[in-house]
Amino acid sequence: MKRERLTQAEIIGWSVVGFGAGLFGGLLAAGWLGRVTRGRLRDEVRAFGDRHSTTAVAFAAAVTAAFRADPALASHDISAVAVSHRTVELVGWVPDRPTRARAVRVANGVPGLEAAIDGILVHGEDDLGAHGMTLADQSA
Repeated sequence: MKRERLTQAEIIGWSVVGFGAGLFGGLLAAGWLGRVTRGRLRDEVRAFGDRHSTTAVAFAAAVTAAFRADPALASHDISAVAVSHRTVELVGWVPDRPTRARAVRVANGVPGLEAAIDGILVHGEDDLGAHGMTLADQSA
C-alpha cells in the first residue's frame, strides 16, 4: 500500500492548525485550572519582555542585604533563598518570636517582592524535641 505524500502547503497548514489548537487548549486548561486573568497575563508578558527585570536571586540578595542593614537583625544568622521570580524563603535561627516577626516585616518591605515564606526557626522552641530536650541533648 502506497502512502500519499503531503504537499508543503498542507504540512504548513496542518502545523498551523495543530499550533492553534494546542495554544487554545493550553489557555483553556490554564483558565480552568489556574487563575489566569488578563492583568496577570499582561504582567507576565511585560516581565518576560523586560530585560532589566529583577531576578529571583537578586530579590534574595536584596532581602539578605536588608537583614544585614537592620541593627536588630544584623547579628543573627538569617538570609533569604530564591524560590521563584518574586518569592523568597527566609531561613536561619533567631532567639525569639519578635525577632522572627521583625525579619518577616523587613523582608516584606523590599520593593517588588511579592511573597516571603517564613522558614525562620526560633531557638528554644524549634530545636526542642521529645520531652523538652534539645537536639544536642538527644544525640548524646
